[in-house]
Amino acid sequence: MKRHWILLAACIILGMVAATALWAILPAKWQASATLQIGQLPVNPTALIESTAQASERFKQRQLQDQALKASGLPLNDEDRRTRLFRKTLKATPGKGTDFVDVSVAGFSAQDAEANLGSALQALIQAHEQLSAPMIKNLDERLEANSLQMTQATAEKARLDANLKSAAASPAGAKFEPSVVAINLLSKQEDLVRGLTAERSTLVDLHTKTNTFPTKVVDAIYVPAQPFFPKLVVFLLSGLFIGALAGTMLAMFRDRNHSQIGD
Repeated sequence: MKRHWILLAACIILGMVAATALWAILPAKWQASATLQIGQLPVNPTALIESTAQASERFKQRQLQDQALKASGLPLNDEDRRTRLFRKTLKATPGKGTDFVDVSVAGFSAQDAEANLGSALQALIQAHEQLSAPMIKNLDERLEANSLQMTQATAEKARLDANLKSAAASPAGAKFEPSVVAINLLSKQEDLVRGLTAERSTLVDLHTKTNTFPTKVVDAIYVPAQPFFPKLVVFLLSGLFIGALAGTMLAMFRDRNHSQIGD
């Protein structure tokens, strides 16, 4: 029985020593994380540039990954271990019931992890800018057209009003009665000015930052001081378990052989 305990202890010690050696050999990895807020389009009612679930899926696309890798100065060839680590660990999780997306990626140093994540986030931001650019341009064009129409409508209203006042102030003004056509024209012009004013108010409201804003990082990139892999405690526990399992099996094997020899 004593021999069994010695064997078990020896296997456990060997397992933990091997685990420690493996922990010391394996390259350390740091994980960077940040939170994105998906931008809103200039529409009424307001809408996201794309859903958080779809934005999260974009990080799995090779096109976005390649763009981020280029920005980080990394090769696109998966034979490079830094590139493999980037593609393997780039993860995005949509927030439930929010317009937030949590993004993380790993690197072989804290600086690499932070740079990799920054490039990935910027790649998505640029993709969203391309999606929203046509709508922003259209909104700007509508505002410009509204301003031109407002200038013309205001000038025409002032002209009609001045003509009516001038006619009323003429020597024959006492006998002058504004025609129904002139009054209708002025009334329609006033309605047009009111409609253009309301339209401009709506367009300006859509263009404000409270209703329309780009995708942005709302939580600064965070990288812990210590690497997330490898963890010595996990390796020691694994070595302990494997050593204990191996010791138990060896003890059982020795007992079985001893019994067979005794028989």
